[in-house]
Amino acid sequence: MSIWRGAALAGLLAGCLTFTGCEAQVTTIGSWTDPGHYLEAESGALTGGFAVSSDSGASARQILVAPSVKSENEPGDARATYRFTVRSPDTYKIWGRIRSPDAEHNRFWVRVDDGDWMKWRISVGDIWYWDAFHDNTDYGNAREYPLEAGEHVLTLANCADSVQLDRLFYSSIEGDVPASNDTPCNPPHSIELNGVCQLSCGSQGGNQCGTVCSDHQPFYAYDCGGSCCYIAP
Repeated sequence: MSIWRGAALAGLLAGCLTFTGCEAQVTTIGSWTDPGHYLEAESGALTGGFAVSSDSGASARQILVAPSVKSENEPGDARATYRFTVRSPDTYKIWGRIRSPDAEHNRFWVRVDDGDWMKWRISVGDIWYWDAFHDNTDYGNAREYPLEAGEHVLTLANCADSVQLDRLFYSSIEGDVPASNDTPCNPPHSIELNGVCQLSCGSQGGNQCGTVCSDHQPFYAYDCGGSCCYIAP
C-alpha cells in the first residue's frame, strides 16, 4: 500500500470515529422472544403405564399412548416427564399434537413445575391436531405460563384411556406457533372423520351443554365435561 493510500485510509477511519453515521447502533439482543422448541412425546421419562407405540404419521414415527385407566377426578398414576429450558424470562404457551377418536378419549392432566394440575381436553377425530393447553372445556383460551430463564419441568398424567400424543411445543406468547394444522375443521366444534368435517352438538347448540346435547343428536365432537354428546356408532 502506498503512503498516500495509507494516509487516506487513516483519514477515513478517523472520520468514522467523529461522524454519527459510523456510530454503533443499539440492538435488541437480550430482549428477543423465544421462537419455540419441540419435544417428542415419547422422549419423556415414562412411568406408571404410559407406552410408546409406532405410527407412520407421527413426526418421529413414534407416539405416546395413555394407559387403559381412567382418572377423571385427579391425575392418574402414569407420568410422562419432560425437562426443557427457556432462554429468557417471559410468558409461554405450550401445545400438544394430539389424536383422539371422540369425546371419551380426549384428555390428559398437565402441569408445569410445581403448579396446579390442569385437565386438558379436545376431540380431534381421526387426524393429528395441534392444540394449546387450556383449562378443561375452556376451549380457545390458552393457558399462559410465566417462566423464569432456566430449566423447567412439564409433567403429563393419565386422565382418559387410549389418548395419543405425538409432539409438544413451547414458545413465548409473542413467538412462533407449531406447524399449521392442515384440516378445514375446527376441533372440537367440528372434527374430521374420513376426510369430512362432522359438526358437533356444541356447534348446533352453543358452547355448553344444552337441549341439543340432551336430545342425543348424532353429532360427534363437542365435550362439555359431562359426556353430553352422543357418540355415534
